[in-house]
Amino acid sequence: MKDEIKNKFFGIKHKWIYFHIDSSEFQILLDEISNLVHTNKIKSKNAISLVKCFKKQEKAFIKFIKTIGRKNFHCECHLIDKENNKFVLSLKPEIVLNSHLLSNTPKALKLYKLDEKTKGNWKKPDDGFIDPISYPAVEEELTELGYQMYKDWTEEVAASGMSSIDYIRKMKGIDKYYRNSK
Repeated sequence: MKDEIKNKFFGIKHKWIYFHIDSSEFQILLDEISNLVHTNKIKSKNAISLVKCFKKQEKAFIKFIKTIGRKNFHCECHLIDKENNKFVLSLKPEIVLNSHLLSNTPKALKLYKLDEKTKGNWKKPDDGFIDPISYPAVEEELTELGYQMYKDWTEEVAASGMSSIDYIRKMKGIDKYYRNSK
């Protein structure tokens, strides 16, 4: 088995491997991460950040370091977060053999990027759309997707030639609009 692992990584400088998050190997890796948290070898904040990253990328990536032992044969791997903190994992050789190889390092492949966009971090595109509401500004109230949906809705209503209330009534099949009066 040692030779099979050696052949798997023959000629490879950076020995990064990955598992799909739906695999049984990923569940074993999660158990190992939980064990590291319980033994205070990794901070829970770092573990949570790594697992979020794994789930966003739909793969867990670790670095194979070496094989150890004869009787208790296992593989030493490093779990490395985006701040380059290294945590030692001990995995069965079968897990390493069943893994896939990354073409480069996770940082080079930008696998640590979560790209979480928050409200207000975008600029309204210069697409000729004039918002009928001037306050508050569209960039402050909507996300990019929200802006696109709002723009499409406004253009659809304008193309119908009706007011937005009449258009909604038509879409919902309401002939008359009744108000409660007290």
